[in-house]
Amino acid sequence: MSHRFYLHEDNRIMDALNPTNNEKAEWFEECGRQKNEQSFRDLLLWRRLGTLVHDLIINTNRKESHSGREYQPICQEAHTIWRALHRTIIASHLNTLDVALSVQHKFDGKLKREQRGWQDCTSLSLFADDVERLLRDLYGESDNEAIDRVRSAVLVIVRGFAEHLRKDVEQEHGDAEDIDYVLGIGVPEGHGIMGHDHGKANKACHELTIRARAVRANPTAFSKYTLEFVNELYATWPWLADPTKYSESGLSDEALREESVNGSFVF
Repeated sequence: MSHRFYLHEDNRIMDALNPTNNEKAEWFEECGRQKNEQSFRDLLLWRRLGTLVHDLIINTNRKESHSGREYQPICQEAHTIWRALHRTIIASHLNTLDVALSVQHKFDGKLKREQRGWQDCTSLSLFADDVERLLRDLYGESDNEAIDRVRSAVLVIVRGFAEHLRKDVEQEHGDAEDIDYVLGIGVPEGHGIMGHDHGKANKACHELTIRARAVRANPTAFSKYTLEFVNELYATWPWLADPTKYSESGLSDEALREESVNGSFVF
């Protein structure tokens, strides 16, 4: 098989390599693109990327029409992130790769990236993982360095937007980084772990505890990525299931150090 993408009779894009992509995007003559596999891949990237972004950025917007009826407008925050990520990928080296390479170097659906700490399973990181799966699916695994660069850019961009549009999602990631730091993850060479770092980790633990319980209390208000992250917290942190295990104010520095040594914070 040397060709991958083609059009169905109703102008829906079909994928001979991965049928789960079938009919996820549509070709329009007015779109101004050349009618070839690269264009079909681009349209499929656009549609599938949009689905992932909307899985991360839950639309909580509500407005009232002139007739007094409540409706849900388009989530402009998600659309802004969607457009920025798409243009970043299209401008990258990945988009110069021939479609045939994705056939010759087919993605098996499994990421090889090792998860070292909590920051690797936050909402933002899980989203970036899904974007990476999408990239490896559409572009193949012929240029892993290019995919790694794009994934890194995606995480930086979406985190930057989240800092202004979804502060809770960005804080979740920052809290995970603070906890990982006292485990030695992300510590620059030649630097040590200071007392104030344990204080930041203590505060981060407290904040994530509050967030986890808020998510469990109202799961429909949060993304599937946040739910997955919180499930991992509940499976690992004993004080979430048993509030009497530790003080509601968070772990003491001594308890935090003990838990770090025992491995309770290790993902």
